[in-house]
Amino acid sequence: MNYQTPTKHFHGLFENEPVVFATNRKYFIIQEREVSYRFYLHQHPYVQQLVQRLLRKGTAGLQAADTEYVPDDDSGNPRPVLFAEFFDAYEPTELVQRPYPVKELDFTSSGAYSVYNWELFFHVPITMAIHLSKNQRFAEAQRWFHFLFDPTDDSEGPTPERFWKVRPFQYTDVRKIEEILVNLSIGADETLRNETINSINAWKDAPFRPHVIARYRQQAYMYKTVMAYLDNLIAWGDSLFRQDTGEAIDEALQLYVLAANILGPRPQAVPKKGTVRAQTYANLQNDLKQFGTVMRDMEADLPFDLMPLPTDDSGENDRLATLRSLGKALYFCVPRNDKLLSYWDTVADRLFKIRNSLNIQGIFRQLALFEPPIDPAMLARAAAAGLDVGAIVNGINQPLPLVRFQLLVQKAAEIVQEVKSLGNNLLSAMEKEDGEALAILRAKHERVVMEMVEHVRYGQLQEAIKSKEGLLKSLALAVQRYIYYERQLGKNTDEINKSIPELGELDRDSLDKMKFTMEESEVAPREIQVDIAQELGDSGGKIISSYEREEIAKIHAARELNEDAATKDKIATGLSLLPELGFDFHYWGIGGHISFGGSALSRTMSFWASFAKTDADKKAFESGNAARIGSYSRREQDWVFQSNLAAGEITQIFKQLRAAQIREAVAEQELKNHRQQIKHAEEIEYFLNEEGTEKTGKKTNKALYAWMKREVKGLYSQCFQFAFDIARKAERALQHELGNPELSYIQFGYLAGKEGLLAGEKLYQDLKRMEMAYHDLNQREYELTKHISLLQVDPFALIQLRTTGRCTVRLPEALFDMDGPGHYFRRIKTVAVSIPCITGPYAGVNCTLTLLKSSIRKTQVLRDGMYARQDAEDDRFSDYFGSLQSIVTSSAQNDSGLFETNLRDERYLPFENSGVISEWQLQLPADPSKDDPAQFDYDTISDVILHIRYTAREGGELLRNGAVANIKELLASGQAAGSVRLFSVRHEFPTEWAKFKSQDHEPNQRFELSINLREEHYPFWSQGRLNSIARVDILARSPEASVQVADKADDNDTANIDTLLKDAALGGLLVGKLVNIGMPANPVAKLKLFFNTSTMADMWIAVTWGA
Repeated sequence: MNYQTPTKHFHGLFENEPVVFATNRKYFIIQEREVSYRFYLHQHPYVQQLVQRLLRKGTAGLQAADTEYVPDDDSGNPRPVLFAEFFDAYEPTELVQRPYPVKELDFTSSGAYSVYNWELFFHVPITMAIHLSKNQRFAEAQRWFHFLFDPTDDSEGPTPERFWKVRPFQYTDVRKIEEILVNLSIGADETLRNETINSINAWKDAPFRPHVIARYRQQAYMYKTVMAYLDNLIAWGDSLFRQDTGEAIDEALQLYVLAANILGPRPQAVPKKGTVRAQTYANLQNDLKQFGTVMRDMEADLPFDLMPLPTDDSGENDRLATLRSLGKALYFCVPRNDKLLSYWDTVADRLFKIRNSLNIQGIFRQLALFEPPIDPAMLARAAAAGLDVGAIVNGINQPLPLVRFQLLVQKAAEIVQEVKSLGNNLLSAMEKEDGEALAILRAKHERVVMEMVEHVRYGQLQEAIKSKEGLLKSLALAVQRYIYYERQLGKNTDEINKSIPELGELDRDSLDKMKFTMEESEVAPREIQVDIAQELGDSGGKIISSYEREEIAKIHAARELNEDAATKDKIATGLSLLPELGFDFHYWGIGGHISFGGSALSRTMSFWASFAKTDADKKAFESGNAARIGSYSRREQDWVFQSNLAAGEITQIFKQLRAAQIREAVAEQELKNHRQQIKHAEEIEYFLNEEGTEKTGKKTNKALYAWMKREVKGLYSQCFQFAFDIARKAERALQHELGNPELSYIQFGYLAGKEGLLAGEKLYQDLKRMEMAYHDLNQREYELTKHISLLQVDPFALIQLRTTGRCTVRLPEALFDMDGPGHYFRRIKTVAVSIPCITGPYAGVNCTLTLLKSSIRKTQVLRDGMYARQDAEDDRFSDYFGSLQSIVTSSAQNDSGLFETNLRDERYLPFENSGVISEWQLQLPADPSKDDPAQFDYDTISDVILHIRYTAREGGELLRNGAVANIKELLASGQAAGSVRLFSVRHEFPTEWAKFKSQDHEPNQRFELSINLREEHYPFWSQGRLNSIARVDILARSPEASVQVADKADDNDTANIDTLLKDAALGGLLVGKLVNIGMPANPVAKLKLFFNTSTMADMWIAVTWGA
């Protein structure tokens, strides 16, 4: 197809419009565009600097690399330390778009290495911090959090930028969710709207990958950081708060205050801005945006508050946003962030409890001034084992467990079994990981070895080929020899060639099928004619042929003939020496001469000798002829033999050639199989390698076992820590139940060495040692029951209970020394309460009994011969404050506050193992002084009895003597428990009370009350000790604001007067004591008092006596 040169036919009126070119057949439209370029940095320019920072300045120096600034040389403004401009050196033209690439730590979403910077400067620190926080290592977690967010930073700089330690967070504008959703609907900020739409699309594509969405909205990472920081502070504070010691709570208070300062004031609830009209999906579907947001008109009181007010820096769209929002609002509101709001609730709850002396459960209690002493040797052992000393101290200060030692040690042993199982699993995972690595290494080595063996296999194939070629050469030589000998034996070439067979091709199919039956052709050998003489003769026993036998025989005959001829020649020579004898005879003229002598004999013998020689030569000739014919025969036999050898060799070479063909085929097949094995080995190696598992579907690979090892190790550590904590609790229960805080069986450093694989076994052994120690040391102690009358021990507390519904009573050690002097280590087993009173039908007598504090005399030693406690720091006593324990009675008849008092209960019974030297609080449901509704009349409570069952140990005679002496001293001083006798005048002296109430009032006269105090009014043990009165207190219930008591009936200035005043602590009762009025000489006497009024509804007189 030929085209003419295009000519411009039409062009647009403006730049960048399409230009039309025409040819002879077609039109071409060409769009002219301006081309520009944008360069991005595709490397990480500061890898070496970051490594150097890590080596020189540690983790803190590395994490600070992205937020360190120095003044710029040109402008003086701060710029990052790791920043450099380099692109200007290329002198780019206008085709290159700005901004130019720079060397910096890139955090943009399009940066090639930004994901690594995000991981290094955000994801790694926050992951470490959260992991440490979950493992109760709060201080270390806070250190990692401060690489991201440090609210304690007091350096100079703008707020809140100086608190953020990740560069992107210092420049991120935090936007409200409502602002984003409104903008999504009205599109005031197009850039923000596009980012929101992109994040929504990313969320749709990956709904379960929050990091994909967070890349579009980095403030989500900021929220996560602050919330994780608050979680760490609150968890840290809770950990300290649960220790329930003064020092720990002070530290927890600082953490809660820091959390409160971070949170700031609680967000105020925004009232509704209009009335919501219910609409259907059909009405809303046309206006639904990408996130399901819908804007609807509304009648608002303040329409301009729907969007933030514009500022001087606001753009044109921002300034018009408020007007566009006039009368519109989101139909679906932004839901409350309950997670975020819960922080204010939690922090406020903790601060309220601390400031009101409540524990973390909200129960009021009294704390010890100092924490329990710590064994320095134990801390040294813990530090030597590489453990956190703070965690050890926290473990020491943990409260007592709720259940007994037997259950705890059993559960600890069960969990230790799980630890041992996890240890075996960890070892198995490690072995499997090593086995997998070994399998990969073996597969790699096998492949490498097979690749090396492939050369050997190839060489073996070539060897087989060359062996076959060598056999072919040998066959050719054998055929040549066979032809040569056959031709020597008289065969022609055609006959010879026909007698030599050919070797067929190898039947590979039958060989492959293992049914090989091929037979090789054979060359028929000649028959060798064997000539063996029948008689061996002079052969020396050797086997010879008939020709050789003839040769030997004729040789011997020739030799004999020659010897005979020689002998005759010798005789002839000897005979020639004989003289000649001759005669002549002539007969008839005819005659001759006859001579006979030596010469004639000699000639005769010579004749016979020559005759013998002739025979010898003949025999020699015949012998030589026989030898020649024999040699011909031997040569023919040898040719036949050589021919047969050549034929046999040909046949053998045929066999060898067939074997060579098989070897070549086998070597070729082996090479093929070996290459297939290499392929299989490569597949196995690919199957075992990490990159091949996803495609091959292999699940059990090195990565899996590494993951299993990591996960099992984490579970192993957590399970061990769980078992260790329970073991420590069991040890704490052991110390508590046996009353010996120095017993220690659980050691430190179980996880030291070899991944701590034997930690479970070591801990299990210590658990068993501890269990056996419990059985060995758990000796039976004295078991006693004490019934304590509140009326006898503290009658004022009984009055307070009646009038206010609450009282506090202290049970001193001397009270129990009255039952068992010389006992020590008295500990409560159970406590029950009885409240004698008058109630209506089915009315419950509910009373809360709370143990405020208790003490135990833990040794039988006297201090400087003194039995009584000297001061609060007396080390012979152990004081227990801690969390309070309470019970609530239902019937108040020997009521322990339990459905069933089971001494074998897995949990500790209320107040169990607390000291009997104690302080208690009794509280009824109502407070009569505040007119609270009550189920019965508290004035009918005649007494409160505490039934205390407790155990004690024998302290010996020395302690007994000290206890008795102390009781005598207290009785003498009137300070013994029960040295106060409260008389209810109304009930115990009804006649005197009636007489007092029935008196008529006379001018200048007082009302007389006279009662006789007799010896039977006092306890039995007081007999013989009622020698003096230490104090007399008077309590009365009266509508009067005050009542005067005098020692005379006349109302004049000569009487001694004491005044009874209302006491709010006793529900408004009139309370006073005899100070100015003289007291009787001893408790057994007549007591006469004069009152200025008789309006009292009831009166009590408390007499305190001494020995």
